[in-house]
Formats: sequence, structure tokens, C-alpha cells
Amino acid sequence: MNRRHLIMAGGGVLMAPSLARAAWPDREITILVAYGAGGSTDVCTRAVAAEAEKILNVPIQIVNRTGGQGTSAPAQAATSRADGHTLATAGMAALAIMPHVLEVPYTLDSFSYLTGYARYLYGIAVPADSPFQDARQLIEAGKQRRLTFAAAGAPQNIGMFELNAKLRTRFGFVPFPGGAEAVTAALGKHVDFVVQNPPEMLPALQSGRLRLLASASDVRWKEFPDVPTLREQGIDLAVDSVLGLVGPKDIPGDRLEVLSGAFLRAAQVRAVADTLSRFGMIPAPVPSADFERMQRAAFAEFGPHLRAAGLARR
Repeated sequence: MNRRHLIMAGGGVLMAPSLARAAWPDREITILVAYGAGGSTDVCTRAVAAEAEKILNVPIQIVNRTGGQGTSAPAQAATSRADGHTLATAGMAALAIMPHVLEVPYTLDSFSYLTGYARYLYGIAVPADSPFQDARQLIEAGKQRRLTFAAAGAPQNIGMFELNAKLRTRFGFVPFPGGAEAVTAALGKHVDFVVQNPPEMLPALQSGRLRLLASASDVRWKEFPDVPTLREQGIDLAVDSVLGLVGPKDIPGDRLEVLSGAFLRAAQVRAVADTLSRFGMIPAPVPSADFERMQRAAFAEFGPHLRAAGLARR
């Protein structure tokens, strides 16, 4: 990436130069959001877009395109005019996982990649009276007998499949249409544990009905700073998913740099971090080239796990 457009400033903070005087864009930009209004992806994208508007000096319209388990928005963006005016939210579910599972009208080569801006957090929790006190105990029990877990889908289930492959655990996936339903299943003891995001789990955790065994991400949850990550408990796994933006393939390079720089800068604004925190996410200002590399690496890694679990399409 051109050093004039992205430099590493003191303290490790990514900074981009002011784009306020750029001749382009000269009209509204649309971001297609892959999930419904009011959810974490939608709200956090709106927060980043509001800051990017100030940098680009054009309106940014948010349009929700739900369906296809997060694939409808990037699918529409892939076939849009490659002029930089239509973008879509996309994370590992849409780019690295669902193409293995569903017939989607795109490949990883269908896109121009912009920046990543938010990282989802995940945790592992059990009912309050569960005998498991930490993740190590859960792992050891899972080696001895089949334990079931609830989740809304990828990438949480992929992480548990990876543990099955690495540690010979016998974790069985019980899918639910959303995180709230997955939490309800754990509360009702229909499954042994649940793997979900903070927004769905926090009410039950804070009321004492669920107990958090581990952060399944690389960082601890701010609400439960004393609960270690899986890696801190000696389990080499982090369930990771970075949310970013893509556009159709062949957006002109100069426009792509303007957009990427603006959203990278917007992702570092404190107000954005505050919004992300309220919705169980943390800032992840990832340059476009790195965001693309992450998706391609994850695509290659997740394929074997999905095939082994019988979830990959034939």
C-alpha cells in the first residue's frame, strides 16, 4: 500500500491523511448491510459511516439487505457498477464460510476489499449450576463423552469443530436461528453450553443464570475482566471474525484508496469505539490488503473443518 496513504503513527495507531479536499466522491455512497436494522452489525456500521461522511464530505446511505445468512449484501455489491458508490458489509461468515456451505453467486475474487473496522467477541457459557468451573474442565469432559453446544452458526461452530479436531473432544453442534434462541436453549439445559456474542449472553450472565467459562476471543470481555480467554487457560483457540467492507471487483485504485483511507480513519474515532463496546464488538482498523489476506486465509482454513463436520455443500 502506498506509504503516503497509510502510515503507522506513534503508539501503533493507524492514521490516514485528511481526505476532506478529495475531488471524489462527488455524490452519495451506499452501504448494503448484511443484517437487519438495530442489530450489532447495523448499528456499528452506521457509527463508522457517520464518521466517514465527515471525511468524504458526501452522504452515506445505509440499506439493509438481509437473507442468505449474511450473503445477500455482498452478492448484490459484487454485481454493482464498479465506481465505488456501492459497498457492502462482509465478514468471515459471508466470505470465508458460507461459500463452502451455500451456492453463492460470488467468489473471493469477485470483490474489491476495503478496510476492516470491527471485531466480534465470543464467549463460552454454561448454566449457573453446571459442574464445569472453567474451560479446561469442559474440554476434559468433552474428551470423555459427547457434549452439545448451542450457537447461531459460524464462526462459533467452526471454533468448536477445530477443538474436536485438535483435542479429540466430542462437541456436538445444535444450531439455532439466532443468538437469543441459543442462549435460551442453554438456560433450559437443552444443551451443555452456548457459544455466542456478548449482547445475547450478557442479560443471563449478569443475572447469574449463566456463567462465563471463557472469552473465546483473543481479549477478555470488559464486563467480566476476571474471566480469562481460552488461550490464557492453555487452549490454543480464538474464535475470530472481523467485519469490513467490500465492493465490486475493479473499483479504480485511486477511488479504492480514498474509500479505504476514510473508513480506516473513521474506525479509530472514540465515538465509534464506544458504540462498538455497547454491542459486544471492539475496533479493528485493518488496512484493505490485510483484510483481504485474512479472508483468504480463513477460507482455506475453514473448508476442511466444514467438510469434516458434514456441513460443506457437495
